[in-house]
Amino acid sequence: MEMDQMTWTEIKDNLPRKPVILPIGAVEAHGPHLPVGTDNFIAGELARRLAEEIAGLLLPLQPWGQVWSLENFPGTISLGEETLKDTLKNIARSLDRHGGRLLIIVNGHLGNRDQLKSAVRDILEEDLGIKILTMNHPGLEELEKKHTETPRALSGYFHAEEMETSMMLAIRPDLVKMDLARAVYPDFPSYHGAYPLRWEIFTPEGVLGDPRPATAEKGEKLLAGMVEKMVKIYRDFCEKEL
Repeated sequence: MEMDQMTWTEIKDNLPRKPVILPIGAVEAHGPHLPVGTDNFIAGELARRLAEEIAGLLLPLQPWGQVWSLENFPGTISLGEETLKDTLKNIARSLDRHGGRLLIIVNGHLGNRDQLKSAVRDILEEDLGIKILTMNHPGLEELEKKHTETPRALSGYFHAEEMETSMMLAIRPDLVKMDLARAVYPDFPSYHGAYPLRWEIFTPEGVLGDPRPATAEKGEKLLAGMVEKMVKIYRDFCEKEL
């Protein structure tokens, strides 16, 4: 059930008894072979599938994220950290006002994680009735071992490589330019992680890893596996916390 296609009376009847699902992504460079909306397409697809599995209410995609590291690539749009946090908190407060009990945020962009965690903690301190779950590609590391061939360029990061490219081939193959895909394994400075760096310093293409072995079949397995994990997290949370 897509909330922006429902009337307020339908929402009034459903909001107190159904989970609400918010996909959030980002608009940022993903190499020459993927669209800047890659994180949005992936978050939106995961959220839609999750909503179908758990009979949830699906909110419209929140397309803007915190993208400081890729700001200098044309097409990238970045929200300030406080702006992103305030947006998420206001969404949660609005749902709480009208009887929402559970908000599930499906995040498609790694750069949003810290702001998500901080926003959820702030809402907890307000002692509202609504609870918030955040899903940041759950289960992906195990799925990566089973279904991909190439290593990550940097532990903890994946960007426009085999996994994201595979998922986009499964979701929107018409937007993927595989003829422009190439491997990028940068030489990271020793102080990477200890000091914030703009990505164009070490990856002028905006790619981390090798997208060339990507296939739609791999992408479907990654998407299905993450949705299965999200459903389990949701059910376990409901059993213990709701």
